[in-house]
Amino acid sequence: MKHYADEVNLHARIYAMKSRLLSLEDYAALARSKDAMYEKAPGAHDYTEAKEMIFVQQIKGIIHLAEATQRYTPLFLAFLRRFEARNAKLILAKAYGRQIHEQWYDIGPYATFDRGLLQEDLTPGEIKALLKQAFPDDDFEHASGYERLEMCIDMNTAGSLHESSALFPPEAKKVFEEFLLKRIAVVTLMLHYRLRENYHWDNTRIMRRLEFLHRLVGDKAWPQVRIVEEALSRRLEQLSRSAGMARSCVDREYYLEQYYYRWVSTMFYQDFCSIHCVVAYLWLLYYQVRNLFRIIEGMRFSLSSGEILEGIISEV
Repeated sequence: MKHYADEVNLHARIYAMKSRLLSLEDYAALARSKDAMYEKAPGAHDYTEAKEMIFVQQIKGIIHLAEATQRYTPLFLAFLRRFEARNAKLILAKAYGRQIHEQWYDIGPYATFDRGLLQEDLTPGEIKALLKQAFPDDDFEHASGYERLEMCIDMNTAGSLHESSALFPPEAKKVFEEFLLKRIAVVTLMLHYRLRENYHWDNTRIMRRLEFLHRLVGDKAWPQVRIVEEALSRRLEQLSRSAGMARSCVDREYYLEQYYYRWVSTMFYQDFCSIHCVVAYLWLLYYQVRNLFRIIEGMRFSLSSGEILEGIISEV
């Protein structure tokens, strides 16, 4: 049944779901006990299956709400498509003979790709045709090669998120854009540092790679980039003084994610009647999925609970 709830009803459900999100103490308890962690994935045969089971558990609330309210349906579907884009990249990587880690993101009735595609020997041409059908974007028509097709997936996913506010009234669109601009700023800085330090790209090449993000919003994100960069510089200076050492690219990315998480958390309670709580909850749930995956991976590689918690994005 579609469109069975009004916005007040949906917001109330989101508030209830927010109250059940895990705290830092909850993460710490899971990180200390493999048994406690695997109670969330009973019967899992390996770490990959455990992550897949936990993912399904975490997003089932969004699956149930995806078509509850007409205005929010594109937003919920765009959120789910962000995960399915990883399935598309998995199929793409296999077609191009890349080494893959077969973790699948099951988004239930909204799935575009079938997991069985991983068992087929698709050629690059066949995978391109498949992507053109799944992602209605003209960029796929002229793209070729693994890197370019992967970038097209990212571009389409970002575009779907941007367009998901089409049914919002003007004031709600402004709120949504605020979330988006802040996120683009964070991703811009993370990619900039990663491409410069890990891959030794020059600024011209980096800007070309970032173009797909900024063309969604024109020049609107650059003031936010400067604000976030200044906050990052202040934080890194504090850490350098206290630790007496320069911070790595990983440290920067962790702080940027933590910065966005905290900002989103403050936005959740801005106005019960606005879209703040819905958009904020989706991002908080995204981070919870990431955190649970980190705990599983930490256990897989025998990290201590302290080492695992160092990478958790949460309230401090």
